[in-house]
Amino acid sequence: MIRTILGLAIIAFGIFLEVMWLGVCFGTVVIGILLLLFAPAILFFPFNFFLILGLSVMRGISYTQSSQFKYRHSSGQNDTYAKPQSSLDKYYEILESSKTDSFEVIKANYRRLVKEYHYDSIASKNLPPDMLKFAQEKTQSLNEAYAAIKEARG
Repeated sequence: MIRTILGLAIIAFGIFLEVMWLGVCFGTVVIGILLLLFAPAILFFPFNFFLILGLSVMRGISYTQSSQFKYRHSSGQNDTYAKPQSSLDKYYEILESSKTDSFEVIKANYRRLVKEYHYDSIASKNLPPDMLKFAQEKTQSLNEAYAAIKEARG
């Protein structure tokens, strides 16, 4: 009972610190947005840290981080692992495809998405400049994903 209360108190403290940290980061909008885009692990570190610490206290479990897997949960019995997402998985996600799709399906998805997000098709709709920039970045990521999958499949 005391472990549960202590664990919940630690998690509540983590939530409080996370709210304060987000207030500091987004108080300076530029820093908050940069952290959100490029380093979300830093942005959400207080919550993650105190959540793991609180769960460890509540359950008497230890969590470790290893280089091969994201987190390793050691309870002494059944160890469970969560594999990090590979870059190819990310590329399939960008192209709205899966590993089991044929290359023709992936190519069709690539062409459809490029047509949808291509700079010229967005520019012709008289959208704001930030939308044009987004379209350009999206097209670059689509090209990168398609090239990586094409290279991986041979």
